[in-house]
Amino acid sequence: MQNSTTRRRLSKPAYWAATALTFALVATAIAAGETGVRLMIQGKTVSNDVRVINGQAYVPLSDMARAMNGSAVKSGNSYSIQIGGGGGDNATAGGANEVKGTAGALGQMLFVGKWRFEAVSVNRAASYESQYLPNHQTFAPSGDSEELVIVQCRLKNAQTSAQKAMLSTVHPHNIALTDDQGQSYAPLGFDKHTDATDEGPSMLPGSQTTFATIFSVPKGTKLKDLVFSLQNAYEDYPDGGTDVRISLG
Repeated sequence: MQNSTTRRRLSKPAYWAATALTFALVATAIAAGETGVRLMIQGKTVSNDVRVINGQAYVPLSDMARAMNGSAVKSGNSYSIQIGGGGGDNATAGGANEVKGTAGALGQMLFVGKWRFEAVSVNRAASYESQYLPNHQTFAPSGDSEELVIVQCRLKNAQTSAQKAMLSTVHPHNIALTDDQGQSYAPLGFDKHTDATDEGPSMLPGSQTTFATIFSVPKGTKLKDLVFSLQNAYEDYPDGGTDVRISLG
């Protein structure tokens, strides 16, 4: 990964006051205690990283986004929660938006046999703060004339055994962002639920994970497609797997 920083102790813009959540969520409870404080919603733990400061409880925005079946995205000095495309980590992939084949559109779940893949949202930003990596990282464009494009993705293991997908900037295979001029851009980084260099987290059959694929492109680039290689690590590496193409137009 490029452009990493040490984990911040607290970033208040990225935290919500848990006490305010009771107005929007039913049966929300915070298990008390300065150590191991967690946030629970309807009996389910959604965050183990509650910070109590001056008697006020704060929860990472990324944890709340996942509880809302969405993902948190930083753009400039603001944060947003992107929701859509079939649910969060505990939702069932597929459904009405599922397409069998290798070509689809933003918000469609593609089924290619081994994997189900969805590009949920696309955002541009001057920088990006990781939401999923165990160790916090800040991503920045490759140069002053470029900006980041962050593609939030969902991936489901449709196989009968536990698998890891290749999510690697070192061995990206054909993963790329294309523009309307025929140029392509390799991924700058992956924000995923593991610090492993080349692969994503281990996934049981039927399980689902969310991650972000980060690109650096010239400012103002008109995006066309996302090409994503779905490969088992390391069964399909280097030349196997299936490429899917997502229209961003």
